[in-house]
Amino acid sequence: MESSQRRNWWGVARVFQFLKVLPPACFISIAAHAAPFDCSSDACGLPGDGPFSNLAVGTVKRVANNADARTVFHWARKHGYWAALAEDAQRFPHTIQMMSVEVPGARGPREITLLMGREHYDAIRIAAGDLVRYTPRRPGNAAPDSKDPGADAYRKLFGCIAVLCRAEDRSCPARYTAGVYRLGDGVQLGADLGTPLAGGVQVDTGTYLPIRPIGQ
Repeated sequence: MESSQRRNWWGVARVFQFLKVLPPACFISIAAHAAPFDCSSDACGLPGDGPFSNLAVGTVKRVANNADARTVFHWARKHGYWAALAEDAQRFPHTIQMMSVEVPGARGPREITLLMGREHYDAIRIAAGDLVRYTPRRPGNAAPDSKDPGADAYRKLFGCIAVLCRAEDRSCPARYTAGVYRLGDGVQLGADLGTPLAGGVQVDTGTYLPIRPIGQ
Protein backbone atom coordinates (compact mmCIF):
# COMPACT_ATOMS: atom_id res chain seq x y z
CA MET A 1 0.00 0.00 0.00
CA GLU A 2 2.77 2.44 0.98
CA SER A 3 4.66 1.62 -2.22
CA SER A 4 1.56 2.38 -4.31
CA GLN A 5 1.03 5.72 -2.56
CA ARG A 6 4.67 6.69 -3.13
CA ARG A 7 4.28 5.96 -6.86
CA ASN A 8 1.12 8.09 -7.01
CA TRP A 9 2.77 11.04 -5.27
CA TRP A 10 5.81 10.70 -7.52
CA GLY A 11 3.49 10.89 -10.59
CA VAL A 12 1.80 14.03 -9.25
CA ALA A 13 5.19 15.62 -8.52
CA ARG A 14 6.36 14.94 -12.08
CA VAL A 15 3.23 16.59 -13.48
CA PHE A 16 3.80 19.75 -11.43
CA GLN A 17 7.46 19.80 -12.40
CA PHE A 18 6.41 19.69 -16.07
CA LEU A 19 3.85 22.49 -15.59
CA LYS A 20 6.48 24.73 -13.97
CA VAL A 21 8.60 24.77 -17.12
CA LEU A 22 5.76 25.64 -19.46
CA PRO A 23 5.74 29.30 -20.58
CA PRO A 24 2.76 31.40 -19.43
CA ALA A 25 1.60 31.78 -23.03
CA CYS A 26 0.63 28.10 -23.05
CA PHE A 27 -2.01 28.73 -20.40
CA ILE A 28 -3.22 32.02 -21.87
CA SER A 29 -3.80 30.60 -25.32
CA ILE A 30 -5.78 27.63 -24.01
CA ALA A 31 -8.04 29.80 -21.87
CA ALA A 32 -8.65 32.59 -24.37
CA HIS A 33 -8.81 30.77 -27.68
CA ALA A 34 -11.32 27.97 -28.29
CA ALA A 35 -10.53 25.37 -30.92
CA PRO A 36 -12.25 25.56 -34.33
CA PHE A 37 -15.76 24.07 -34.28
CA ASP A 38 -15.55 23.51 -30.52
CA CYS A 39 -18.88 21.87 -29.69
CA SER A 40 -17.85 20.88 -26.16
CA SER A 41 -17.67 24.37 -24.66
CA ASP A 42 -18.23 27.02 -27.37
CA ALA A 43 -21.46 26.00 -29.18
CA CYS A 44 -19.33 24.84 -32.13
CA GLY A 45 -18.37 28.49 -32.67
CA LEU A 46 -21.87 29.26 -33.99
CA PRO A 47 -22.92 32.85 -33.18
CA GLY A 48 -26.52 31.62 -32.84
CA ASP A 49 -29.38 29.88 -34.60
CA GLY A 50 -30.03 30.92 -38.17
CA PRO A 51 -27.81 33.01 -40.43
CA PHE A 52 -25.22 35.38 -38.99
CA SER A 53 -26.70 38.84 -39.57
CA ASN A 54 -23.57 41.04 -39.32
CA LEU A 55 -20.60 41.76 -41.55
CA ALA A 56 -17.29 40.22 -40.54
CA VAL A 57 -13.61 40.51 -41.49
CA GLY A 58 -11.21 37.89 -40.17
CA THR A 59 -8.61 35.22 -40.82
CA VAL A 60 -9.67 31.69 -41.69
CA LYS A 61 -8.22 29.32 -39.10
CA ARG A 62 -9.77 26.12 -40.41
CA VAL A 63 -11.97 25.05 -43.31
CA ALA A 64 -14.39 22.34 -42.19
CA ASN A 65 -14.06 18.85 -43.61
CA ASN A 66 -17.03 16.49 -43.90
CA ALA A 67 -16.50 15.09 -40.40
CA ASP A 68 -16.45 18.61 -38.89
CA ALA A 69 -19.64 19.49 -40.77
CA ARG A 70 -21.52 16.40 -39.58
CA THR A 71 -20.41 16.98 -35.96
CA VAL A 72 -21.67 20.57 -36.00
CA PHE A 73 -24.88 19.52 -37.78
CA HIS A 74 -25.70 16.92 -35.11
CA TRP A 75 -24.91 19.37 -32.28
CA ALA A 76 -27.04 22.08 -33.86
CA ARG A 77 -30.07 19.84 -34.37
CA LYS A 78 -29.76 18.41 -30.86
CA HIS A 79 -29.80 21.93 -29.39
CA GLY A 80 -32.74 23.22 -31.42
CA TYR A 81 -30.80 25.01 -34.19
CA TRP A 82 -31.62 24.84 -37.91
CA ALA A 83 -35.08 23.34 -37.40
CA ALA A 84 -36.05 23.96 -41.02
CA LEU A 85 -33.35 21.61 -42.33
CA ALA A 86 -34.17 17.99 -43.05
CA GLU A 87 -32.61 15.34 -40.79
CA ASP A 88 -29.94 14.55 -43.35
CA ALA A 89 -26.40 14.85 -42.02
CA GLN A 90 -25.00 13.48 -45.28
CA ARG A 91 -26.47 16.28 -47.38
CA PHE A 92 -25.25 19.09 -45.14
CA PRO A 93 -21.50 19.06 -46.08
CA HIS A 94 -22.38 18.79 -49.78
CA THR A 95 -24.60 21.88 -49.59
CA ILE A 96 -22.91 24.12 -47.03
CA GLN A 97 -19.24 24.89 -46.41
CA MET A 98 -18.30 25.98 -42.89
CA MET A 99 -15.16 27.76 -41.84
CA SER A 100 -13.80 28.95 -38.52
CA VAL A 101 -12.84 32.63 -38.77
CA GLU A 102 -10.78 34.48 -36.17
CA VAL A 103 -11.99 37.92 -35.07
CA PRO A 104 -11.10 40.07 -32.04
CA GLY A 105 -12.91 39.18 -28.81
CA ALA A 106 -13.26 40.70 -25.36
CA ARG A 107 -10.37 38.61 -23.96
CA GLY A 108 -8.26 38.04 -27.05
CA PRO A 109 -8.96 36.43 -30.42
CA ARG A 110 -12.08 34.32 -30.78
CA GLU A 111 -13.27 32.05 -33.56
CA ILE A 112 -16.73 32.12 -35.06
CA THR A 113 -18.17 29.53 -37.42
CA LEU A 114 -19.47 31.09 -40.64
CA LEU A 115 -21.37 29.35 -43.43
CA MET A 116 -21.34 29.73 -47.20
CA GLY A 117 -22.77 27.76 -50.11
CA ARG A 118 -20.66 24.77 -51.11
CA GLU A 119 -21.06 25.61 -54.79
CA HIS A 120 -19.54 29.05 -54.26
CA TYR A 121 -16.73 27.64 -52.12
CA ASP A 122 -15.79 25.11 -54.81
CA ALA A 123 -15.50 28.00 -57.30
CA ILE A 124 -13.02 30.07 -55.28
CA ARG A 125 -11.39 27.63 -52.80
CA ILE A 126 -10.74 29.55 -49.59
CA ALA A 127 -7.84 28.25 -47.48
CA ALA A 128 -6.65 28.58 -43.88
CA GLY A 129 -4.68 31.82 -43.48
CA ASP A 130 -6.74 33.78 -45.99
CA LEU A 131 -8.27 37.06 -44.81
CA VAL A 132 -11.96 36.96 -45.71
CA ARG A 133 -15.08 39.01 -45.44
CA TYR A 134 -18.55 37.69 -44.66
CA THR A 135 -21.79 39.27 -45.85
CA PRO A 136 -25.21 37.93 -44.83
CA ARG A 137 -27.55 36.90 -47.62
CA ARG A 138 -29.95 39.67 -48.56
CA PRO A 139 -33.63 38.65 -48.43
CA GLY A 140 -34.95 37.69 -51.85
CA ASN A 141 -31.50 37.29 -53.43
CA ALA A 142 -32.27 33.79 -54.64
CA ALA A 143 -35.59 32.38 -55.75
CA PRO A 144 -36.74 29.09 -54.19
CA ASP A 145 -35.75 26.00 -56.13
CA SER A 146 -39.03 24.48 -57.32
CA LYS A 147 -37.27 21.20 -58.15
CA ASP A 148 -35.91 20.90 -54.62
CA PRO A 149 -38.00 22.75 -52.00
CA GLY A 150 -35.60 21.69 -49.24
CA ALA A 151 -32.75 23.64 -50.86
CA ASP A 152 -34.31 26.96 -49.88
CA ALA A 153 -33.91 26.16 -46.17
CA TYR A 154 -30.16 25.83 -46.75
CA ARG A 155 -29.97 29.09 -48.70
CA LYS A 156 -31.56 30.96 -45.83
CA LEU A 157 -28.88 29.63 -43.49
CA PHE A 158 -25.65 30.74 -45.14
CA GLY A 159 -24.13 34.02 -46.32
CA CYS A 160 -21.41 35.03 -48.76
CA ILE A 161 -17.72 34.64 -47.90
CA ALA A 162 -15.07 36.07 -50.20
CA VAL A 163 -11.30 36.44 -50.02
CA LEU A 164 -9.85 39.88 -49.29
CA CYS A 165 -6.21 38.74 -49.03
CA ARG A 166 -4.59 35.40 -49.75
CA ALA A 167 -2.42 33.96 -46.98
CA GLU A 168 0.78 34.44 -48.94
CA ASP A 169 0.13 38.18 -49.44
CA ARG A 170 1.74 39.55 -46.27
CA SER A 171 1.15 43.25 -46.96
CA CYS A 172 -2.53 43.12 -47.91
CA PRO A 173 -4.11 42.52 -44.45
CA ALA A 174 -2.72 45.80 -43.10
CA ARG A 175 -5.34 47.63 -45.18
CA TYR A 176 -8.19 46.06 -43.20
CA THR A 177 -9.33 45.88 -39.57
CA ALA A 178 -10.54 42.49 -38.39
CA GLY A 179 -13.83 42.53 -36.55
CA VAL A 180 -17.60 42.23 -36.70
CA TYR A 181 -19.54 45.15 -38.15
CA ARG A 182 -23.15 46.29 -38.25
CA LEU A 183 -24.73 45.51 -41.59
CA GLY A 184 -26.43 48.85 -42.14
CA ASP A 185 -23.57 51.29 -41.51
CA GLY A 186 -20.37 49.29 -40.98
CA VAL A 187 -19.92 50.30 -37.33
CA GLN A 188 -17.68 47.85 -35.46
CA LEU A 189 -19.48 45.88 -32.76
CA GLY A 190 -18.28 44.75 -29.37
CA ALA A 191 -18.04 41.18 -28.09
CA ASP A 192 -21.80 41.05 -27.42
CA LEU A 193 -22.35 41.76 -31.17
CA GLY A 194 -25.03 44.27 -30.23
CA THR A 195 -23.37 47.52 -29.19
CA PRO A 196 -20.66 49.60 -30.90
CA LEU A 197 -17.10 48.80 -29.84
CA ALA A 198 -15.45 51.56 -27.82
CA GLY A 199 -12.40 52.69 -29.79
CA GLY A 200 -13.55 50.73 -32.84
CA VAL A 201 -13.84 51.83 -36.45
CA GLN A 202 -16.46 52.20 -39.14
CA VAL A 203 -15.86 50.43 -42.44
CA ASP A 204 -17.19 50.93 -45.93
CA THR A 205 -19.82 48.21 -46.33
CA GLY A 206 -18.82 47.72 -49.95
CA THR A 207 -15.03 47.57 -49.74
CA TYR A 208 -14.67 46.67 -46.03
CA LEU A 209 -11.89 49.25 -45.76
CA PRO A 210 -11.85 51.43 -42.61
CA ILE A 211 -13.37 54.88 -43.08
CA ARG A 212 -13.00 56.53 -39.68
CA PRO A 213 -12.88 55.82 -35.94
CA ILE A 214 -16.33 55.48 -34.38
CA GLY A 215 -17.69 58.85 -33.30
CA GLN A 216 -15.73 60.96 -35.77
